[in-house]
Amino acid sequence: MSAFELPTNPLALHPRTRRQNRYVYAVRARRSRGISIGVNLDPQKTCNFDCVYCEVIDRREIEKGTPRPAIAVDEVAKELTEELSLHRRIAPSYEADPVRDISFAGDGEPSTFRGFLPLARALFDVRDAAGFRDVPFVLITNGSGLAREEMRAAHDLFTERGGAFWIKLDAGTEEFYRRICRTAVPFGHVLANLREAARRHPVVVQSMFLRWKGAAPGASEIAAWAGRLADVVAAGGRLSLVQVYTVARETMEPDVTALTAKELEGIAAVARAAVPGIPVETFS
Repeated sequence: MSAFELPTNPLALHPRTRRQNRYVYAVRARRSRGISIGVNLDPQKTCNFDCVYCEVIDRREIEKGTPRPAIAVDEVAKELTEELSLHRRIAPSYEADPVRDISFAGDGEPSTFRGFLPLARALFDVRDAAGFRDVPFVLITNGSGLAREEMRAAHDLFTERGGAFWIKLDAGTEEFYRRICRTAVPFGHVLANLREAARRHPVVVQSMFLRWKGAAPGASEIAAWAGRLADVVAAGGRLSLVQVYTVARETMEPDVTALTAKELEGIAAVARAAVPGIPVETFS
C-alpha cells in the first residue's frame, strides 16, 4: 500500500494541552487515518527509552530520579468522558473524521505503569457509556513491560472488549537498537515480549526508520529487522499488520531526518518477502 497522507481538516490543529487536560488529548494520526484520542499516563516524561526520534522528551530538561506520577483514574476517566462528548458534538458541524481510536501513548511507556489494568477497565467503560463502543483502544508500546502479569491480563481485556497492542520494533540488531532507542532495556527482552504477546493475541508491529546523522539504515539492518518479524511468526506469533513509518514532526535531535516514500516502500518490500501474507503499510 502506498504512503498515507492526511487531508486538511479543522481538527488538525488540536493542541495536546487544550482545556488544560493533564492526561487526555486529541491529535490527527497518520497511522489511525484520522482522529486519535490519546491517553498520556506520563505527564512528567519518565520514559525508559530515549529514542533519537522522540518528539516530546528533551532529556536535558528532566531531573534524574524524577518519580513517576500516580495514575488518577477518576481524573483520566473524567477527561476522556469530556473529550468524547466534545467530538460527538463537533464532528457533524465540521464534517470531521470520526474518532478512529483511543490510544494509550503520550510521553512515556504505558506498559510499565502499575495500575494499568484497572485504569484500562475504567476507560473501556467510559468509552461504552459515551456511545463509542465501536472505537478500538490501542496500546502503543515499546514492549518493555509486556511480560508483567498485569499487562498480560490487559492484553486479554483489549482483545475481549475491542482493542489491540501496537508494539514497536525499530531494529534488527542489538547495535542498531542501542543506537536508535538508547535504553538500558535489553534488546532480547523486547524481542521476547513481542514474541510472547503475539503468541497470546494478534498484534500490530510499528517500526520507525529514519536518517540519523545523514545515514539511512543499511540493507543488512533491514534484512535483520525483517528476520525478527519472521522469527515471531515461526514461533507461533500472529502479526495482524506491520506499519513502516518515518518522522513527520520536529524531533528533539537535530540530526534526525525523514526517509522518502520510496525508501519506506523498499523496507516494506523486504518485510513482505520475510512474512508473506501479512499486510505491511507505509506512512511517509
